[in-house]
Amino acid sequence: MKNLIVNIYKTLFFFDLSIVIAYYLPTIRAKNAAMQSLWREGIFLAVMIVFTFIFKRVVERNRLKIFNTSNKLRHYSIGLITGLVPSAFTVLVLMLIRKMIFSGINRPGHTLIWLAAIFLNVLATELLLRGYLFRLYRRYYGFAAVAVVITLLYISLNPGIFKHGIIYPANMLLNNFILCLLAEYSYSLLAPVTAHFAYNAVSSLVLGSLSLYAEKPYLLKFTFSGNKILSGSSVRLEGSIIMLIAQLAICVYFIVKLRKREKI
Repeated sequence: MKNLIVNIYKTLFFFDLSIVIAYYLPTIRAKNAAMQSLWREGIFLAVMIVFTFIFKRVVERNRLKIFNTSNKLRHYSIGLITGLVPSAFTVLVLMLIRKMIFSGINRPGHTLIWLAAIFLNVLATELLLRGYLFRLYRRYYGFAAVAVVITLLYISLNPGIFKHGIIYPANMLLNNFILCLLAEYSYSLLAPVTAHFAYNAVSSLVLGSLSLYAEKPYLLKFTFSGNKILSGSSVRLEGSIIMLIAQLAICVYFIVKLRKREKI
């Protein structure tokens, strides 16, 4: 019980204080929305790096291992495949059944800057959720309990996901759970960072489905039609039951793998 109370206080200082500081630090006013987003995400990442360093070195006195530098290629590959599969599978199925039709190419400017902003956001978010806090709770509690804690923190960051019916929040929560499974399976932050970035870059910047920035352009135009449960309606891929099925399959795969590891 004592550990739980101490960990709650650590969570409040690490999670809430870092977000408040990142929010109130000054931002630049730029005509270029991409540069402004890059600056904002850079501040967020800088705050998370400082907080992670302080809590790892000072609070935990280096007794908590957050970063695993072994098997980097394997962790990167697992993360990349896991991040790409849900969107790729959903697009393939929707195009085969003619619920998603390619309608052209956008030529937005500053694509690389938007990509960099997405990467900084992903890295900062993973440090916030599956870095220090994930390893802190995992030291004392089982994976299921830790996944619930991280999911609650994720919801507190994204309360608006429940405004879009049932399938959209289910997909977003499953995506968060998959990243927790990756962190557990690989003992690494690299795998969830890679999966998160691959997913966000493809769904948001390439396909224009996941809405990360209101100003952000996307590269490919698609027209969605037909049954809303299949096509996802206004929220597109993340509102499709096809993506829900793909993500459930990924969850089952990693859960089976983790159970086999426990038996061994």
